[in-house]
Amino acid sequence: MRVLIVEDDSFYAQFICELLQDRRITVDSVRNAEDALRADIESFDGAIVDVMLPNDPEMSGISAEESRGGFATGICVARRLLKQNAKLQVVLITSGVVNSESEAWALRNSVPFVGKDEGTAALLRVLDRLGIGGGETTPLAFIVHGHDEVALMQLKDYIQNTLQWREPVVLREQPNAGKTVVEKFEEHAFQVDCVFVLITPDDKAIATGSDEMKRRSRQNVIFEMGFFYGSLGRRSGRILLLHNGPVDLPSDIAGIVWIDISNGVKAAGEQIRNEVRSLVRSV
Repeated sequence: MRVLIVEDDSFYAQFICELLQDRRITVDSVRNAEDALRADIESFDGAIVDVMLPNDPEMSGISAEESRGGFATGICVARRLLKQNAKLQVVLITSGVVNSESEAWALRNSVPFVGKDEGTAALLRVLDRLGIGGGETTPLAFIVHGHDEVALMQLKDYIQNTLQWREPVVLREQPNAGKTVVEKFEEHAFQVDCVFVLITPDDKAIATGSDEMKRRSRQNVIFEMGFFYGSLGRRSGRILLLHNGPVDLPSDIAGIVWIDISNGVKAAGEQIRNEVRSLVRSV
């Protein structure tokens, strides 16, 4: 395993080098955009790239406009490295606030962000998930859920004990660490391989001009589902929709294939496995 570190802070770069070398990973380190783009990237399995990097536009070909005045040089570097080696696993590291444009690009390309203030454990978890950290590489799932606790527990059990994946991310079980709910949600959204959305009839609703009572999913479930569709893409195969019982669905998503778990998650297990088999090699 060979990893390229692109980081201008020599002390932090050395720290990461030692961390990975202790795991028997070969590490090369460069300090600016132009040196990163000179590297023989086909020979690397992964790259850890700082978002803010020194950049000489004449040497790198990255203009000040493209790098947003230097605040997104690492994004430009990552984009070019992936064009050279589509199989490269890239992790972006940052010590500041990431702008929405950079976040959108990273999500579309499945490139995770790790804050330097999150510590080494967070970085190693991401590297392990991508298969370049020398540790555990089983997939990590995110569960979007409403009030159906039985369905949630069944799904967690299926993911961990049948698929043999790591414990899935359930947002309420994660520490807040001073973040808002949206910040906490976005942080974990960057780190997962796929998303299971549990659509369950939690709320009652009556349409204007009608006395007909309908059951619908919690609004946070619909919001989070839309977030993942927008960021990961409807055709990515990384979002699985599971429904339990009669539930009113937004007309915008009519026609999408759903997995019925009305008889329990295990009863739909083979269908779930078929969906995730093409997504991750370990299934």
